[in-house]
Amino acid sequence: MRLTLMPRWPLLLCIAAGVWGACQDGKTGGCRINGKAGTRQCFNGKWGPCEEKEPPPPPPVSGTVSPKYYVLSVIYAPPGTAGGGSQSAVTYGNGSSSGTKVTASSSFKQGTKVSVEASGGILGAESSAGASFGVSKTTGTTDELEIKKTLTTEISVRGGGVDGIDHDRDQIWLWLNPKVKMTITGNNVRWTVPQDQTAIITFVFVGHLKNPSQMPPGVAQRLQAAGITPADYPDILRANPMANNPLLIDSKRYQSLFTTFPYQPPFAKGDPVTTFSATLTSSSAQSTTQIAEKEYKVGMKLSAEGGFPGLAKLKLVSESEWTWTNKGSNQVSSGTTETAKVTVGGPSFGYTGPTDMMVFYDTIYKTFLFRPLTDPIRFQGVLTSTGGRPIAGREIAMTFKGRTYRTITNARGEYRFPVAVAGNVEFRTGATTRRTNVPANRPKFDLEVQ
Repeated sequence: MRLTLMPRWPLLLCIAAGVWGACQDGKTGGCRINGKAGTRQCFNGKWGPCEEKEPPPPPPVSGTVSPKYYVLSVIYAPPGTAGGGSQSAVTYGNGSSSGTKVTASSSFKQGTKVSVEASGGILGAESSAGASFGVSKTTGTTDELEIKKTLTTEISVRGGGVDGIDHDRDQIWLWLNPKVKMTITGNNVRWTVPQDQTAIITFVFVGHLKNPSQMPPGVAQRLQAAGITPADYPDILRANPMANNPLLIDSKRYQSLFTTFPYQPPFAKGDPVTTFSATLTSSSAQSTTQIAEKEYKVGMKLSAEGGFPGLAKLKLVSESEWTWTNKGSNQVSSGTTETAKVTVGGPSFGYTGPTDMMVFYDTIYKTFLFRPLTDPIRFQGVLTSTGGRPIAGREIAMTFKGRTYRTITNARGEYRFPVAVAGNVEFRTGATTRRTNVPANRPKFDLEVQ
């Protein structure tokens, strides 16, 4: 056998060419792995392992989803006066952002990465209801919007023509046929509310949803134009738990303001009712970290743009229903205070029901709920001037064991609280503050101010 040695220079060329692994740091090259094309990178003069090439991301596909409606807010009626002419009213003005936070993540299958985008804008500037709502992305979240009344919009609701609280007169505010733009990129879905659409914003009375035969034809036609039929009315009503069960208070959603108003009939038939005015504020509610949620499904339509409908159906839980989830939390915890001006007028002569009204704060829709006080009065007194004259219509704030209770004196200067008081108590009314120790067996304490 004859052995032939190769010249040294071809060997050097092979090494330089990378046949034996030499390469320039940072350089990438092609390779094969598992029968597929891959890439490898040079590090310290040697090729690293071969890795499969990541397929290029699919191009984004966009389309439009059209839910039938979106619940913007629930406005609760204040106490009324039988026979009409109620003086009660609640006004949500520039101190109120009535509305709610919303996510649509429950509309999509598990494993889908859902996000939302919003550059800020106004809905309903041209709506016939005369109300506009702003849209913004909720701070600190990726899939949540906040849709709330603009500060320049004022919504005022008066009491009805019946004594007491009639939730049939509550209003549910709706955005009809909102357009939702959805963009799908692989397993990622991003949705937004386009600002170039004309928002149709209206409200419906609870009583009309419960009894459609009483609904004005124009209102029914407007709902029908959005595809909303009487079969949808029960679902809309669920936005307001008071519609069918006014005695049940969800403590997560409704926070007590520990505030009461006198609600007493006039002295004689034909006399005017007494009115009391104040500013309600959510900061009076008890502090809590509980989150209230209201999830509801509405019918929807998918656009027929290219391959969007087919791709959207792979991501959506349902091909025909869109799921909204409204969220709320107590505003004391988040540092935002909501206010509303309220006037409570008394019932008609001959009224025999509860003579005090309580107030609760709806943490989901940032509005105020009125309810008759049925708990017994356990502490009361009379507010008088130094001359002994009763002072009517004056707010009294009583702080006891770290909690502040508020009420307004009635026409006889009386104040009443549904809580037993004993020990150190602070009273504030106007510019007067008084601290005292109330004995356990003393359910009545009169106050005198200059």
